Amino acid sequence: MDTNEIKYLIEKYNNLTATPDEKKLVEEWYERIDGAELTQTTLENLAVKKQILSQVNTRIQSRATAKPKQVKLNYGWIFKAAVILIAIMAGTYIYYFNQTNPAHVLTTSAKTNKKTIVPGGNNAVLLLADGSQIILNTTSDGQLTNQSGVEVIKTKSGELLYRFAGNATAKAATINTVSTPRGGQYHLILVDGTEVWLNASSSVKFPTAFVGNERKVEVTGEVYFEVAKNKAKPFIVHTNQSDIKVLGTHFNVNTYADEAYERTTLLEGSIEIKRSAKKALLKPGQQAILNAKADDIKVAEIEDTEAVIAWKNGYFQFEKSDLPSVMRQVSRWYNAEVIYNGKIPAKQLSGKIPRSVNVEKLVEMLAYNGIRCKVEYNQITINPK
Repeated sequence: MDTNEIKYLIEKYNNLTATPDEKKLVEEWYERIDGAELTQTTLENLAVKKQILSQVNTRIQSRATAKPKQVKLNYGWIFKAAVILIAIMAGTYIYYFNQTNPAHVLTTSAKTNKKTIVPGGNNAVLLLADGSQIILNTTSDGQLTNQSGVEVIKTKSGELLYRFAGNATAKAATINTVSTPRGGQYHLILVDGTEVWLNASSSVKFPTAFVGNERKVEVTGEVYFEVAKNKAKPFIVHTNQSDIKVLGTHFNVNTYADEAYERTTLLEGSIEIKRSAKKALLKPGQQAILNAKADDIKVAEIEDTEAVIAWKNGYFQFEKSDLPSVMRQVSRWYNAEVIYNGKIPAKQLSGKIPRSVNVEKLVEMLAYNGIRCKVEYNQITINPK
């Protein structure tokens, strides 16, 4: 049984096309290499490698001739298999069992360079109305400023909180902006209780207090909202292509300039998308798609809305995504330049991995799936086969 057969079974497992026997086989195989029964050191012994391969092969052959039976799924292993990219899952097998295969060697200079690429983290800048800036990842916890009776506080958990001081009310407001750089993310709570999460290279511009009959903010990049309900004062999100009107709901806005489409995905409640004279009303599980080159609004059904906000929960999650779209996310989060040396590989990737993974490990495992990468300083170069 070669590595292609292993990759084939794993892919069937994640695509939900595997038979019950194949599912059980994958789960048992992962339990062997992940549990205490076999350590990484033990796995490096060639005899043990051959023994495991023989056992796996024997199981496949015996199951191929056995009468199919109902198998109770081990949901713990389903979760383990589902949260990892197919590419990385297959790469893990090769990494443990076939590290010396010269066809999958990854060249990386980052190990010897002083400057390495690291995952992003809580990193943002607060721009006040007077033009002064506060670097949020380096400033101390506690009250940062008081603007027209609104306190701005950095909490112990690292988020930014706006709240009225004492008996202050929303009589006046100033404009603030929170921006994240490439390799940054941030969470803030507006004075009305609305929660805002910023992905890398994003911003939200908002009043310190909502005066008048609406609550209006402006965004760039990718932002997730959990809007506090207030029927008397609608919440409006302005992007470079649309206005999104809500009363109280959960939704994600992706308006990156380097993406072909602006996408607004609704998770809870309802929202109205307005673009020029056109409008669209979204229900939970729907996504509005806007093309900068066409004056229309398309609405699509989304099978897994949680996949859309995986970034907010600390993961990359891809659903049959092409390599350029995957690498754009990688580039923003790791603040790394991606270079394609020659033709871009025609690959589709599906799966879920933590955004905390080391970039060298990420591209190394991508290389095991035929995507050859080189990491050097702040660059990731994709080479042809």
